[in-house]
Amino acid sequence: MRVEAGDRVRFLNEVGGGIVSRTEGSLVFVEDEDGFEVPVAMHEVVVVEKGRVEAAAPGRAAVEEDKHHNEAISEPEAYHEELEEEGHDDFNPRLYLAYIKTGNNQTETGKLQAYLINDSNYYCSYLMSELGEDGFMHALHQGSMAPNSKLELDEQEAAALDKRFHLQLLLYKKGKPYPALDPVSIVITIKARKFYRDNSFRANDFFYQPAVLFPLIKNELEQKMEALSERETRAIIREKEAGSVQPEKKAKRKSTPELLEVDLHIHELIDSSNGLTNGEILQLQMDKFHAVMQENKSAKGRRLVFIHGVGNGVLKNEIRKQLERKYKGVSYQDASFKEYGYGATMVLI
Repeated sequence: MRVEAGDRVRFLNEVGGGIVSRTEGSLVFVEDEDGFEVPVAMHEVVVVEKGRVEAAAPGRAAVEEDKHHNEAISEPEAYHEELEEEGHDDFNPRLYLAYIKTGNNQTETGKLQAYLINDSNYYCSYLMSELGEDGFMHALHQGSMAPNSKLELDEQEAAALDKRFHLQLLLYKKGKPYPALDPVSIVITIKARKFYRDNSFRANDFFYQPAVLFPLIKNELEQKMEALSERETRAIIREKEAGSVQPEKKAKRKSTPELLEVDLHIHELIDSSNGLTNGEILQLQMDKFHAVMQENKSAKGRRLVFIHGVGNGVLKNEIRKQLERKYKGVSYQDASFKEYGYGATMVLI
C-alpha cells in the first residue's frame, strides 16, 4: 500500500508511529504525538489508517474554489517573521525545480519525484506549463508557495523526461517592503540523459538524499557566465594561464590560526567538472565561499585569503559584491601581489 501524507502509520522495527506529514522519494516523515518529525524509510512503516482526503464536489462546488478574492497582504499583521531565514540575499532570490530518485531506479525504468523549491524570503505565485504537440501551452501546476518551502509536484519515469517546461514566477512579501523584482518567465529544457550521469545527483540543503537542481532564477553574473561561448571560455583560460604579469611561483602556503587560505579553483573543489555548465561551476565556488565565511564569522582578527584567479573577473566581482551586501562587518582588499598576483582577495574578520 502506498504511503501518503495524512496516513497513520506504525514502525515495523521499533515501537511507535504517528501521522505522515510528507514524503520525499523513498523516505516518509512521521510526526509523533510529541510533534517531532522523524524520517523513516518507506519500507519500514505500515499504514494502519489511511488519511482522509476531502474530495472536490462536482459542478458548483468545484467552481467555488476558483472565485476571486483579495487578500490584505499590505497590512503589518500579514508579515510572518518566522517564515524568513537569515542569510538570504533579497536581491538574488533562489528558486529551483528539483528531482530525486524514488525507490530502486538505477535503470531507465526508474522514477523521479519532482519538487518546486522556494529558497528565499519571498512568497511565490507560480504557473508551470508544458508545450503540447498541438502547439498550445498546457498548464500543469499553479498556486502560491510560502517563503523557504518546497512543493511536491509529480512523479515520472526518468526516461520520459525529455521535456521543455515554461515557468512564470511572481515574488513578493506580505506586510513588509522589499526590493522591486521583475516577474520571471523562463523555459527549462530537461534531457533524460542528465539523470544517468554519475555527478548529476548531488548532496544539497533541501533533501536527505542527492538531487538534481535546475535553478529557475539566475542572477546577472550567472547569466553572463552562461552567455559565454566555448571560444570565449577558452580565450579566458588562455589569458589566465598566460597572464600579463606572472607572480613568482612558490610552494603552497599552509594555513595558520591567523590566516586561512582557500583555493576556489574548481579542480580544488571537486574531482571532475565534466558535464558542468559555467553557471553550475560558479555556484559551487560561491557555495564554498559562503561556507567558509559562515564558519569563520566569529573568528575576530582572522584573515581569509580566497584564491579566485584572474580570468575575466566574474568570480572576483561576485565575491566582492557578496562581501558588500551580506558580510558588512568585515573588510577586504587585494591579497599580497607577491604571494598571489592579481588572483586573490583577502578578508579580515
